[in-house]
Amino acid sequence: MFSILSFLRKFLSVVFLLILLPSCGVWENFTTYFNLYYNTKDLYDQAEEQILAQQKELFSTQTQTVPPAANTLLVKVIDKCSEILQFHSETGYVEDALMMIGKSFYYQKSYQKGERKFEELISNYPESDYLLEAKLWTGKCKMRLRNFTEGLNILDEVSKIAVEEENDEIIKYAFIEEIDYRITTEDFAGAVELANEFLQVTDDDEIKADVWYEVGNLNMKIGNVQEAITAYNNVFEYSPDFDLEVEALLKYGVALREGGEHEKSYSVFEDMLNEDKYSNRFADIEFELGKTLASLGRFDDAINEFIKVDTTYRTTTFAGASKFEIGKIYEQNLQVLDSAAIYYKAASTSTLPPDYISDAREKNQLLNKYVTLNHTIQDYNKQMYYLQNPDEFVKDSITYVEDSVAIAVELRKVKELQSIWGGLDSLLMQKDTTGFYADTLKILDTLIVRLDSLNIEMIEGDTTFNKDTVLTHLRKPLERDSIVVQIFDSLFVNRQIDPLRKSKMQQEEQTMKQRQNQLFAELPDTLKFKNNPPRRPKITYDSLTTLIAKNELEAGNLFLTELNMPDSAYWYYKHILSNYPDTKYQATALYSMGSYYLTVDEKQRADSLFEIIYENYKNESIVNAAADKLKKPFIDLNYDPASSDYRQAEIAMQNENYSDAISGYFNVYKKYPGSSYAPKALYSSGLILENELFLLDSAAVIYDTLVAKYPSSQFVKLIAPKLSFYKQEKRKLELAKEDSVYALEKIRLDSLHADSLNNGLLTETLKTESDTIDVAFDEKLPPDEEAESKIEQELKSGNVEKKAIWNPRIKQ
Repeated sequence: MFSILSFLRKFLSVVFLLILLPSCGVWENFTTYFNLYYNTKDLYDQAEEQILAQQKELFSTQTQTVPPAANTLLVKVIDKCSEILQFHSETGYVEDALMMIGKSFYYQKSYQKGERKFEELISNYPESDYLLEAKLWTGKCKMRLRNFTEGLNILDEVSKIAVEEENDEIIKYAFIEEIDYRITTEDFAGAVELANEFLQVTDDDEIKADVWYEVGNLNMKIGNVQEAITAYNNVFEYSPDFDLEVEALLKYGVALREGGEHEKSYSVFEDMLNEDKYSNRFADIEFELGKTLASLGRFDDAINEFIKVDTTYRTTTFAGASKFEIGKIYEQNLQVLDSAAIYYKAASTSTLPPDYISDAREKNQLLNKYVTLNHTIQDYNKQMYYLQNPDEFVKDSITYVEDSVAIAVELRKVKELQSIWGGLDSLLMQKDTTGFYADTLKILDTLIVRLDSLNIEMIEGDTTFNKDTVLTHLRKPLERDSIVVQIFDSLFVNRQIDPLRKSKMQQEEQTMKQRQNQLFAELPDTLKFKNNPPRRPKITYDSLTTLIAKNELEAGNLFLTELNMPDSAYWYYKHILSNYPDTKYQATALYSMGSYYLTVDEKQRADSLFEIIYENYKNESIVNAAADKLKKPFIDLNYDPASSDYRQAEIAMQNENYSDAISGYFNVYKKYPGSSYAPKALYSSGLILENELFLLDSAAVIYDTLVAKYPSSQFVKLIAPKLSFYKQEKRKLELAKEDSVYALEKIRLDSLHADSLNNGLLTETLKTESDTIDVAFDEKLPPDEEAESKIEQELKSGNVEKKAIWNPRIKQ
C-alpha cells in the first residue's frame, strides 16, 4: 500500500511533468493515475500481502492459499486492469496493468491466462522495466503448467541476468522456484546444491538466514546430519528473527542428537529452558530434552521428563507424543513390553503430531498382539500345570476364595474411609470468613513435611505421620499437640488468595468423585470372581501341547520379525522343539529356528536345520521354503503316491487281466484310503466285477464300501440308484423265501432279479439320490476284510459261473 509520502512524491512528479510538458498524453497519465491506477495498485498490494502471509516456509512445495477476501480483491484488480488496457492503452500504466493482471491470474491459478499477459508485456514492451520480472513470472507459470523443461530454462536465464544486475528480489524468487521443483521431485541433493549456489549470489542477510535453515532441513532429509548441523549453526551468523531463531535452535539440538553429539544436544535444550524468552516453546524444548535423555541412556530421567510434558502440557500434541516415547523406551530399551503396550495404547487415543499418528497406531496393534499372545500362553501353561498337578488346582482355588474374602473386608474398610473423607470434602467447600480460601489437603501435606523435618512426635515414640493421624490430633488436640496446631494455623492463615480457587475446588471435587466411582466399579468385579480365578483344564494333554506350541511359535515369530528381539524368539523356538516335539508345528519351528540363526549370522547352523526339513518333511508346505534357502529343487506337494499303483491296476484291466486289476484297485484303497484315487479304485473294481466277471454280489459289496467310506464322492452318484434297487429286490427275495406262496412268485421274482442291476439306472427317476444313500446306510455293511475275502474266494475258485443272477432271457 502506498504511504502518504509516496503519494505526495508521485503527485508532485506528475504535476511537474504536467507543467513542463503540457500535452494530452501527460494529462491522460495524470487523470488515469488518480482516477484508476492508484486505486487498482492499492487493491493489488492488499491482496498480495494477504496471500504472502499464508506462506510460512521459504521453500514450500504447497500452492499458495488465496484467502476469500484476497480473491475478491483480485477480481476487482483484474476488472480495473482490463479497463486500463481497454480504455487507457496510450497511458504509461499499461505495463503496470499487464503485470498486475498477470500476477492476479497466477494467484487465482489461471496460469495460461497469466502466461499470456506476461508474454504480451515481453513482446510489446521489450524495453520495459518489468521485462525481467515478466520473464520470471512466465517461468513460474510454465512450471505450474508442468512444462518443466521450458520453465527451468527460463528460470536459469532469469537468475543469471538477475545476478549480473544484482537484483536480489529476482534472484531470490528464481532460485526459490527451481529449488521448490527439486524438492517436489524429491531431488533433495539437487535442491541443496542450488541452495548453496543461491547463498553465494545473494547479499541479503535475512534471506541467507532463511536459506541456511532450509539447507539444514534438506540435509536432514537425505541423512547428511553433519552438514545439517553446520547449516543450522550458520543461521545465527545472520541475525535471524525470533521465530527463525527458535526453530533453528530446536533443529540444531535435534541434529546434534541424531549426529551422536548427545551431550551438546542436551546443553542446547537446557540453555533454552533457562531463557524466559523461549517460555512459549517450553513444551517443544522439554519434549526434545526427554528424547535426548533417552539417547544418553538416562531412561528413568527421560521417562520422568516425558511424564512432566504429558501432565504440564496436556492440551498439546506433545503430551500424546510423550506417551509414545515412553512406550518406545519400555519396548526398545528396557524391554518391558506390558508397560510399553499401556503407553502405546494411550498414545494411539491421544492427539498426536502428524508424523506420530501412523507409528502409534502400528505400535498399539503390535503390542496388543503381544499382550494377547502372552496371556494366552500363560493361560494354557497354567492349565497344563493343573492337568499335571491336580492337587495344586485345589490349593490355588482355596487360596483364591480366601483372598476374595479378604478383599471383601478391604472393601468395607474403603467404604468406611470414604465416609470419613466425605466430611472432609464438605469442610473443603466452606468459605473462610476472613476472606481467605482454605486448601486443607495441601496444608496437611505441607504440615506433615514440616513435622517430619522437625522430628516432632505426635504419639510418644512415633514420628510417622499421615493425613488420618494428623487430622485426628487437630480435631481433638492434646496438650503435646500445641505445636502441631500452631504450625497448622500459621500455614492456614498465610495462604494466598486465589481468585480461581472456587472453580479449582469444584474441579478437584469432581476428580475425587470420579476416582471414587472408578474404585467402586472395579472392586465388585473382584468379588464376582472375574479376576482370573483358577480354572480346571477341559481339554486333553495333546490338545494343550498343540495349542501351546502354536501360540509360542507365533510369539517367537513376533519377537524375531516385528519386535526385533531375536533372543526372545530363540527361547520360544527352543522351548517348542525341546518340550513339544510331536506336534504338527515341529517342521515350522525348525524353519523358524533356522531363520533365527540367519539373523544372528550363523548360516551353517541354519542350513543344517533346513536340510532336516527338506529330507524329513516332504509332505509339508514348509519344505519348499527350506528348499529355497538351500537352493534345492522344490517338492511337488500335489504328488500322490497312489497314482503309480492305480496306473498299474489300470494297465492290468486294459490287458483283461481282471484278477490282478481288481487286486490292484483294492490295494490302492487299502493302502491310500485318504487319496483321491481310493474311491475311484473302488468304483473301477466294482465295474469289473459287475460288467466283466458278472460277480454281482461281490460288486454290490464293493459299491457298499464306496458309499460308506466316501459318501460325497462323485462315483457314489453313479452307483447309488442301482445299488439301492438291488438291495430292495434282495430284501423282497429274502422275505419271499419265508412266505408260503414262494413258489407262485418265483418266476416273477426271477424276472425282476434279472433286471435289477442291468436296468437299475432306469429307476433313477423313482428314487432320489438322498433316499438311495440313506437306504445304503440302513443296510448292515460288511467289513472290508469280509469283502476282500469274498472277492478273493470267488476269483480263486476254478468253477466260477460267469452269468448274471437275473437272466432277462429266461422266460417267465
